[in-house]
Amino acid sequence: MNRKAVQILALVLLSASILRSQTRPRESLRGLSGVFVYVHPVAKEVEAGGLSTTQIQKIVQGKLTDAGIPIQSEPQSTNGSATLVVIIDTVKNSPGAYLFEVDLSVLQEVHLARRQDPESFPSQTWGAKAIGLTGANRMDLMIEPLKARLADFVSDYLAVNAKAGLSKGGN
Repeated sequence: MNRKAVQILALVLLSASILRSQTRPRESLRGLSGVFVYVHPVAKEVEAGGLSTTQIQKIVQGKLTDAGIPIQSEPQSTNGSATLVVIIDTVKNSPGAYLFEVDLSVLQEVHLARRQDPESFPSQTWGAKAIGLTGANRMDLMIEPLKARLADFVSDYLAVNAKAGLSKGGN
């Protein structure tokens, strides 16, 4: 596959992977008093290529803090154990090329409406993904799609929890 075709394929995959939040996933964020953040450890080749789990954690926490979204030190049962999960996966495609997926999900404790069982279980209630292509030494290129999906989450969270953004002085 020539270089131009790979670039076009990467652009198409990235564009096609952008999920626009609809009303129901956004509504699942209503009333949350913050989220616990879990960043799944990245693969060794991702760290070797310049992107660490710690960097991702700092980016996520920084964006949430800047938006006025409270970050909880552990999942809070009174808040549905809401957890923002960040997973970055890579698959080696060809020599030096990696296909990547950036996946953000909110997991919350839920109940099935059709059952009277009081036991809740964790389920994904909100999610956004991005897919792209990068080189072995340019794993840092995954930061922009991560920031874009974080912006989607922040937008949806603030749309249904307007007071959260006001807690930082109205910014």
